[in-house]
Amino acid sequence: MPNKIYYPLMLNAEDKPCVIIGGGTVAERKAEALIEAGAHVTVISPECSPQLERWGQDGTITIVYESYRFGLPQLNRAFLVFAATDKLEVNAAVRMEAESMGKLVNVADDSERSGFIVPATVRRGKLLISVSTAGASPAVARKVKQELELVFGQEYEEYLDLLQELRLLIQQVVSDTSERQDWFRRMLEWDLLPLIRLGRLLTDDRRELYQIIEGEPTSAGMERAKAWLQNRLTSS
Repeated sequence: MPNKIYYPLMLNAEDKPCVIIGGGTVAERKAEALIEAGAHVTVISPECSPQLERWGQDGTITIVYESYRFGLPQLNRAFLVFAATDKLEVNAAVRMEAESMGKLVNVADDSERSGFIVPATVRRGKLLISVSTAGASPAVARKVKQELELVFGQEYEEYLDLLQELRLLIQQVVSDTSERQDWFRRMLEWDLLPLIRLGRLLTDDRRELYQIIEGEPTSAGMERAKAWLQNRLTSS
């Protein structure tokens, strides 16, 4: 079978009904990622892992305690379907039924026949990095993910939030489109990330930075903001 070329995309699953057939550790991993994305998760399985049970008890997910059978109403309503049982024939049956209804299906033990595959991910707030080997080696994907986690630490969540705040501020105070784009490019050179890592960009510091930008939304102000941040970094 020739290698598939996958089309990458970021899918909005918020408030979407997603169904997982199976209740083991694989189903648990699928559910965890869907919960994080804000999906409405339904797990269908006669038995579930302890973590799935806890999520079911606190209302994070819905659990239907029964085995897969043809014609489940939850499948018909699903936005995404995950076949995650430990039985090849059951997963195949789930896939065929869901595909007959035009659903996208992920089959845990059969990436070649899945309508989509789930990559390994590194999430740092708004930063999301996905790693896939197209099903060739999930172990390699996990290894690359672990390496990326070391490079892109938790500070990137705060960094992206700050960049978004600065972007909104600059959009308000800089009227010329080309000048705004110059601000967006050049503020990536500012010492924001090192200051965040050192804990030297607290609320008062940010307020002062915003005042510099608002007070002088020009090229000179841009350089002044950069110099102010450099001084904050080098000061003891």
